[in-house]
Amino acid sequence: MKLGSAITRALLGLALAALAGCAGMPGHSACAFFPGDGACGRLPVSADSSGAEIAGAHYFAGDGNSAYDKQFQALLAQSRLDALDRANGTGRFGRDWRDVQNSGFHTTYPTLQRLAKPLDDTELAPTRGKPGEGRFTGRWRMSRQTLYLDAAARPSAPKTFSFSGLQARSVEIVLRQAGHLQVDIGGTCNGPLAIRASGRSITVAAASPFHLSLPVAETSVSLFPDQALTRCDLRVGSTLAPAGAPLTLLREETADPWIAGLDSRYDRCPVPDPAGMEELDRVFYASRWLSQTCALALGSPTLLRKSRDGFNAKVEALLGRTLPDSAIDKADPELPLDFSSAPKLRLIYLSSLEFKADFSGRIMERLIRHHAALGTKVRILVTDVLEREKDDALLHRLAAEFPNVQLQEYRWQADHGAPFDEQISQLHKVHHIKMLATLAEEPGRSRVIIGGRNIHDGFLFHKPVDLTRYPDLEQYGKTDGFSLNYYSNWSDFDIEIADPATVETLAAHLSTIWLRDADTNLSRPFSIPVPGGSPRGVARHFISVPYEDGHALEAYFVELIDTAEHRIEIVNPYLNLTPDIARTFDRALARGVKIDVVGRIDLKGDIGGRFLTALNKLFVEKYGDRIDIREFKAPDVVLHSKIMMIDERLVAISSVNLNNRSFFHDSENGMVVLDPAFYRRMKPVYDDYLAHSRPVATNVTIGWAYRLLFSDTWVRQAF
Repeated sequence: MKLGSAITRALLGLALAALAGCAGMPGHSACAFFPGDGACGRLPVSADSSGAEIAGAHYFAGDGNSAYDKQFQALLAQSRLDALDRANGTGRFGRDWRDVQNSGFHTTYPTLQRLAKPLDDTELAPTRGKPGEGRFTGRWRMSRQTLYLDAAARPSAPKTFSFSGLQARSVEIVLRQAGHLQVDIGGTCNGPLAIRASGRSITVAAASPFHLSLPVAETSVSLFPDQALTRCDLRVGSTLAPAGAPLTLLREETADPWIAGLDSRYDRCPVPDPAGMEELDRVFYASRWLSQTCALALGSPTLLRKSRDGFNAKVEALLGRTLPDSAIDKADPELPLDFSSAPKLRLIYLSSLEFKADFSGRIMERLIRHHAALGTKVRILVTDVLEREKDDALLHRLAAEFPNVQLQEYRWQADHGAPFDEQISQLHKVHHIKMLATLAEEPGRSRVIIGGRNIHDGFLFHKPVDLTRYPDLEQYGKTDGFSLNYYSNWSDFDIEIADPATVETLAAHLSTIWLRDADTNLSRPFSIPVPGGSPRGVARHFISVPYEDGHALEAYFVELIDTAEHRIEIVNPYLNLTPDIARTFDRALARGVKIDVVGRIDLKGDIGGRFLTALNKLFVEKYGDRIDIREFKAPDVVLHSKIMMIDERLVAISSVNLNNRSFFHDSENGMVVLDPAFYRRMKPVYDDYLAHSRPVATNVTIGWAYRLLFSDTWVRQAF
């Protein structure tokens, strides 16, 4: 082992030990309490079983013969195969599976390989069927959701919490203490319920009363509803409300057929005959293992180049009006908000890398709070490892006051016995999907916003604003290093789409992530290909979970870049290419394609900025004499936009960085548009980035310590 590698692993090992010491997640299944449930007779996604069991089993109900079932079954088999590779060092980790001294493994592994064989083909051939929507309700996943309880959160108000058992073979409801007083819960359910607390379990029959307490020191209690249970009528009491207040638990797919229809949707995409098509068109319309929508109508989306336009687009989607510059200038998180023009919403999806307790976060929280009080269903996804105590408190308090606000805090966990670098990735794998979707009851008021911005003041203000008067908010301000108190002023780009069918489709697509398997983070595919006629749409949305879809996003980007005939224009701050992306760059350059990159080589101010700067300099060192690389140089502003344009016809706007993280570790999303007219709208945006940049000198200096560090492949893959 290299000295640099040994030192790095030792230091990261200390961090990993600390993480393991504080980690503790529920890991039990309703099948342990209700084994008679038919779904429990089938293999869970995370099962270790013999080859014969796997070969004869279906992961979900049905005959397994539909095109959608077969595609999904192959992904599930590949997921289990990847887990075995991580645990045993086989496959892409270098060890031959035949060297594993375990007879059961020797029958399981090749069986999974056969089931996952379809993934050897990058693209999927169209199958029988007509274009349109389908519904998938097979029970395959582990569902785990959290009900936050705080005795001080509207203690006397009736509350309703909907738990989703859609497509679930097991449902777990984690009751999490979010306050500072003991909470007492009692009542009855219309079906059997198992309760696990303090390492002990009991099962309560339908209509039988039960009581439990959630002390301040108790981090969580888990409820496991039987498949027959659709409703619990409970009362939640505390010293603040001794008589208690009603809390109703409802099975969501029974209580709300509309949301069940959205959550179970998949699409059958018409794929035009590739004969006579240009290669770029063929790749755009082809179906692949990457989760994608069909080609959609785009309408005339709003381009959100300026920071305040990006923030105000989110505000307007929720408030019905924007905030004036004067209000933003004052940076008062408690400024009066006029909700008289606010839309009436059925569903709010907010997915972000982070949701900070600063001015931006507090304004967004207040806007969401308004809709939650009216009964709107709200779903928020953020990354747990990047949230600080006050960030957590802001969201936990909101969810405790309004249980129709549901919160998922993503944290990836390595398989037991996984190689060291896989265990280390627990420290840095993140949820990087950026989307705000508001589905309105009134026509014309639904919106979806995607791009690169997070909920953080660094995307709105040039410098940190003074929040010291607000003790519940965080004063972010550190501008270098690995601190979670980091602050940068980021220049980013989003688009807003108002086409109602497209908004609903993107929300349904995000539901595949919301309803992912809680144990593996695997999500189901959103579409399958069927024969089609002439193309109708010009935009396709993608979602990538690279460690569960076989790095399908990387393969997609390779395909797109390989089609380039004349020019590729890129705006991206992170330039640590994967080997496959680097090779496709090399191929493009060899055939005379001109590649232009507007980046930010010096990433001081970003978290881990010195390491990222060294990686960007390695990119300049390799490509500086062949690619026109320019440095975005707006004073004290860190470029954060992610745009790629090919041959003046295709535009990709996404959360995807051109680094190993985006293609190997982090979940990502974006919109790819095949439309010369849309390219013409985007060209002035690109030109504006050019106007704020300067050529990069190719004679970069990279310290020997960074060269030594990044000579280790697994270290480079972490960035």
